[in-house]
Amino acid sequence: MVGRLLLSVCIAITGVVSCAPPAFAGMPALDRMMIELATASAQSAETIRRVYQDHLDFLLLREYGELAGALDNGGLVPLPDQPLRFNIVPRLDGPHPIGEMDLANQSSYTAARAATIGALLEIASRVKSGPVEITSLVRHSDYQEELRTTNPNAITSVPVHTMGLAVDIGLINTPLETIYEIRDVLRRMQDDGDILFIGERKQLVFHVVPHPSRLGHFNEVYLRAVGAPLTSRSAAAHAFLDAPRLLPGRVTPQVTTEIIAMLPTEGPIQNLWVESPAEPELAADRPQSRVAIALAHLRAHWREMSGPRWLALLFAVASSALLVTRRPAFATLFDRSA
Repeated sequence: MVGRLLLSVCIAITGVVSCAPPAFAGMPALDRMMIELATASAQSAETIRRVYQDHLDFLLLREYGELAGALDNGGLVPLPDQPLRFNIVPRLDGPHPIGEMDLANQSSYTAARAATIGALLEIASRVKSGPVEITSLVRHSDYQEELRTTNPNAITSVPVHTMGLAVDIGLINTPLETIYEIRDVLRRMQDDGDILFIGERKQLVFHVVPHPSRLGHFNEVYLRAVGAPLTSRSAAAHAFLDAPRLLPGRVTPQVTTEIIAMLPTEGPIQNLWVESPAEPELAADRPQSRVAIALAHLRAHWREMSGPRWLALLFAVASSALLVTRRPAFATLFDRSA
């Protein structure tokens, strides 16, 4: 009876069926889980800092214009259309939605590097008990600076969200059963070297970053699931590997490439194929080759000669006589006459 009364009051006040998110009743259990993950989360945070700090300047999105440009050229890719088909629910409204500080451009923040989205797709495909709620993807540095005033977790030496390399999985609206399953999936993928993740106790999210050695794999996951991104310009893909620390001693590197888009270019087409001139044949049984070489030398000497021209004529006659007498037919004739 009391339960029905509370439910009626809740419906009258809010117009919804439940007064609080499903995970609210499990807050003590959720807090204990985050405490248990604290040591592993600290280790993951240090690894993320170590393996990505050298690439911060290269991948950092400093302001909204850079973020929009990366979306335009394929450096960033959006969540797939109808994300629930992939067991993903982006938080677009309610408390702390994606892009909450720039809601006019919210769609720009539902994006990340292709490898990050690929990692998310693989995580969500392994969770069977319910959808995975996403609360944050890419940000730019100006957004990150503003967020630091309210979110202490935004204060970090390597803000991977501003590199498009992080996704936050929200827990507050998720049943405990699904939370535990997500945690177990993340643990297995981290043990396999696929991802790095941090349990953020204050924000109640799992902060997930693809492992640098698996960026290529997750890029392929994205391409297979979604296809090549629609872009107006071509884009480059980069992968990083902290090989001495993260891989076994012996590795055979391989590079696999695919054409994901063909775009028109501008300007005239230039033929860069250049054929080398054929070398003269120098076979011993081809005396005409010797004649050609001799004439070539004669022309060169003629151009360089500064004395009287009769010297060149004498040289030509002598050279021709020498070549003729060395031909087999003439040599036999001279032997008979002797």
